[in-house]
Amino acid sequence: MRREVATSRDTDKMGDLPYSKHTLRASLHVMMCSKRLEQTVNDLLRTRYQSSLSRFYVLAQLDHAGPNGLSTKELARRLLASKGNITRLLDRMEADNLIRRKPCSMDRRVSHILMTPAGAALFRSMAKDHESWTGRMFEVLTTEELKTLVELVDRVRAQTIGLCLTDLAAENKCD
Repeated sequence: MRREVATSRDTDKMGDLPYSKHTLRASLHVMMCSKRLEQTVNDLLRTRYQSSLSRFYVLAQLDHAGPNGLSTKELARRLLASKGNITRLLDRMEADNLIRRKPCSMDRRVSHILMTPAGAALFRSMAKDHESWTGRMFEVLTTEELKTLVELVDRVRAQTIGLCLTDLAAENKCD
């Protein structure tokens, strides 16, 4: 169900280009927008909390997981990060008393990551500001446009997961 040519609405910017040129343009715009959003929120978190978006993401996942926390492996999977990178980040967060590790009683190689009260308090404050900041970033869109944007991005994300599983798994490049 692909369009092969741009619609007449698109011709003022793109002319009658093939579908592949539109997909390339869309992917570049989505990636640049994503980077800009990440950079902006990261800068705001650094200025206001001397923290980072990576730390915010860890705390958000732990908050969502509840009192039992998450294993390091599961946390890395949810954050699309390598276990090595997440371990270094968790070491720093543990030193700052934002998280603690609880060894698994059934497998000593596994630790569950839990949020400390200090981490929970920081997350609540950061989450409130994050919601305010993103509200200001997206205020140029209506509620319906936001719903459409989320739906479209979710469809593309699902497609990339499917491509990774089918095309790249054979090359062992998907985690």
